[in-house]
Amino acid sequence: MNGPRHVESRVLATIPGPEASLRAVAFALLLAHRIPVSAADIAAAAGVDDIGGALDALAGAGWLDRDAGGRVTGAAGLSLDHGPHVLMIAGHGFRTWCAYDALGISGVLGADATIETSCGLCDAPIAMSILSGRPPASRPARLWLAAGGTDLRTDFCAPTVLLCSPAHAEAWATEHDDQGAILGLRAAASRGAREWTECARTAVALGAWVGPVR
Repeated sequence: MNGPRHVESRVLATIPGPEASLRAVAFALLLAHRIPVSAADIAAAAGVDDIGGALDALAGAGWLDRDAGGRVTGAAGLSLDHGPHVLMIAGHGFRTWCAYDALGISGVLGADATIETSCGLCDAPIAMSILSGRPPASRPARLWLAAGGTDLRTDFCAPTVLLCSPAHAEAWATEHDDQGAILGLRAAASRGAREWTECARTAVALGAWVGPVR
C-alpha cells in the first residue's frame, strides 16, 4: 500500500478560524513556558475577551487538554503530560497525542529534536534524532496516518503511530482496513509542517520560538 488515497487532515484544519487562533496561541504559550496556561493568559496573548466558551468547545472536541483547574496543558497535539509519544525540543520534554504531531511540530519549527515512541504493532522502541526539522532518511520506520472519524482522539490520534518497518506498517494498515496511509518519515514531517504553520507562526509572533518556520 502506498497511500494516501485521500486522507483529509483531521488534525488542525477542521475547526472555525477564531477557535483555531486560540488553539495556536495556547500552543505557543505551552511551547514557550512549559507550564499550564490559564484562560486569562490565552485571552491576553490573543487580544480577546471572554474565551471560556471557546476553550470549553475546543476541549470538548479533543483539541485541548486541561487540568482540574481548567488550565490548558495541551494544544494542537503538544502536551505537557498527556500522550504516548515523547518529543524533546531544545532540551525540553513534551508529550504528543499522536506520532504525526511529533513529526509535524518539529518539522514546522525546523527544530533539532528527539522523538521516542514504540512500534504500534510490536511495541519495539523507536527513537530518532530530528535535525533542523528533518527526520533521518535512512530509517525503515513508517508513519500510519489514520483517516480519522468522528472522535479526534480515538479515531485519529490513537491509531496514528510509527511502525518499526515497512512490513509492520503494511500489517497495521491491514489491521485498520486500509483506512489511512503509510508515509515515510520525511514525507510525514513535510506534510505535518504544512498543517502546523499557523501554530508555528503564532509562536514566532509571540516570541515563543525564534527563527523562520517552514
